[in-house]
Amino acid sequence: MNWFTDRFSTYTLLTSTCAIAFVLAACASGDQSNTVTVTNAGHEFQDCPNCPVMVVMPVKSFMMGSPENEKGRSKNEGPQQFVTISPGLSISKHEVTFAQWDACVEDGGCEAKPNDNGWGRDDRPVIDVMWYDAQAYAAWLSAKTHKKYRLLSEAEWEFAAKGGGASTYSWGAVASHEHANYGTDDCCGGHIEGRDRWLESTAPVGSFPANQLGLHDLSGNVWEWVEDCWDESHTGRPTDSAARIDGDCNLRIMKGGSWASMPVRIRGAFRDAYPPNDHGTIIGFRVARAD
Repeated sequence: MNWFTDRFSTYTLLTSTCAIAFVLAACASGDQSNTVTVTNAGHEFQDCPNCPVMVVMPVKSFMMGSPENEKGRSKNEGPQQFVTISPGLSISKHEVTFAQWDACVEDGGCEAKPNDNGWGRDDRPVIDVMWYDAQAYAAWLSAKTHKKYRLLSEAEWEFAAKGGGASTYSWGAVASHEHANYGTDDCCGGHIEGRDRWLESTAPVGSFPANQLGLHDLSGNVWEWVEDCWDESHTGRPTDSAARIDGDCNLRIMKGGSWASMPVRIRGAFRDAYPPNDHGTIIGFRVARAD
């Protein structure tokens, strides 16, 4: 396949006696730092100096998939169904950066040393990473912080990309270079317009406004690996936002489009999938923390 055809929280019901079973350990230890609760949606926290900044998600339902009249819709984006975001979910505010990846390499948690293509490292999103590399990074974060980090499920990712709503993009129905780094209207290549000043490269994370959930860059910049195996439709999908692993696991889903993508490919509902060992200058990822 040619790359340029393009490719909340835990119901931590804290009581003075710590009587709820799933918080007994935390209460016993007296350590409730960065505890994700149902009342702190939008709260930002960081589990270590080199860890991603995380944002607590609300517990709510949203309509996954796209309506039949959405411009650019593919059949595999249906049927639409309500999905409820599970409690205890936090999502990284930005795509994982080179600086964060390099910290993992230095600490021995990540083996891959992806090329930045001459665009710079630091606050640029890490690129040239396989699905397996993203899994290694999440495992390193989990070991380092003693928290459960992982890739997002497709449902969680789409909820995040739509800002918890139902519009085509988090900002509305029409693609805009004021909100994302993406390409031309017709395949293929970058485009400069509005806030989008990056013609043929990634933008530093956070270069565009955050969406309604406080997250950046879910549309464009880099494709983002998610946990799910590929399936040709949403039929039979879990309604609790869990990852779908009953499909073709020789293909893993990527979401969001990239700096080179057409507008239809940066829609929240758009779906693509590639072998988990694929990598390139348009591929990155972000992480979730589940409590």
